[in-house]
Amino acid sequence: MKLCSVLVLLAALLSAVSCASSSARAEEYYALGAAYFELKKYDEAEKWFSRAKFYPATRNAAEYHLGRIAFEKGGYGQALVYFERILARDPENVTALRAAAYACIKTEELEKAREWYGQVLELVPESYDEGFNYALVLMALGEAETAEQVLVKYNNTENPEALLLLARAQKQQGKPEAADAYTASLLKNDDAAVRAEFAGYLEEQGLTDKALEEYQLALQSAAEDKKADIQGAIDRLEGKEPASVPPESAPPDGEDREESGSSLRDPRS
Repeated sequence: MKLCSVLVLLAALLSAVSCASSSARAEEYYALGAAYFELKKYDEAEKWFSRAKFYPATRNAAEYHLGRIAFEKGGYGQALVYFERILARDPENVTALRAAAYACIKTEELEKAREWYGQVLELVPESYDEGFNYALVLMALGEAETAEQVLVKYNNTENPEALLLLARAQKQQGKPEAADAYTASLLKNDDAAVRAEFAGYLEEQGLTDKALEEYQLALQSAAEDKKADIQGAIDRLEGKEPASVPPESAPPDGEDREESGSSLRDPRS
């Protein structure tokens, strides 16, 4: 039904463009681009947005969508160019700020991502997703203390992923509060990989009995390809294997798990 509605709209718009006055053409061009974009026909959408961008009334919206199209095609650098053009004209455009920050992560320009996310949060301090992404960027830059402050300041610590990130930030600083954050995260989402990571942290702290308990719990629901590592940790703590360092923690959200859907919040949706 939605597809039919878009197709009907397209037919009407294509008919109207030919007889529209110059003052109305910008809106018609933009509407055509938006309709094709909705259908994921990006080449057609790009053609109409490229026309709409020359009119002041539709310039920002058209260039934003051109950036979105570039992003969808994997042209993250080109997408960033469009978003930054908008910001040059309108520095407080929150939509463009969010998109620019996310594009900077894709282009691995973390310092710029940090700057854009900071500006978003100045304008929209209640923005949970941006606070979370900002903290991820700070962690990637090795600024665990600031990441912890961002998570706490923007009230992001009710989500299990945010609690996990908080635990990792506190762990990097050597804070014992990391144990509480790991526990709180697991209470909200009992994830075997996180529990194994928590067990490794407890083992590092010399809390052998508690670590063994957490490893055993993790083993019960772990993926098959992870069970051998967890069992090895259990055997080590029970004295069945030579002592060694605990297994490595799971990669922080936003690195190896970036495309998993449980890491960076994509502001384009």
